[in-house]
Amino acid sequence: MKRLTTTEIRFISPAHAHKKQELFSVNPDVDARNALHVASDLLYSVMDILTDAASGGIPLEGNSAFMVTHTLESARAALNSVIGNLEKNNDLNPGA
Repeated sequence: MKRLTTTEIRFISPAHAHKKQELFSVNPDVDARNALHVASDLLYSVMDILTDAASGGIPLEGNSAFMVTHTLESARAALNSVIGNLEKNNDLNPGA
């Protein structure tokens, strides 16, 4: 069985999207299991802030909003890097 790794994914932090510069990236050839764990940890790290905002406890604004947005974009990039390699290797297309 071949080892599943990431593909390179470049992304822009939403707060800097107007500059259209891909400053951040997921590196290629990272073990997919590690990338998925990192994505999970990133998502978990913003759960308390999102729960407080959703329940009306603390508004999501300013630095907190930037941090949540950047964290979600980072997790999304890690997930997409694994999906990208699965698609590249036709592992998502049964019978391919």
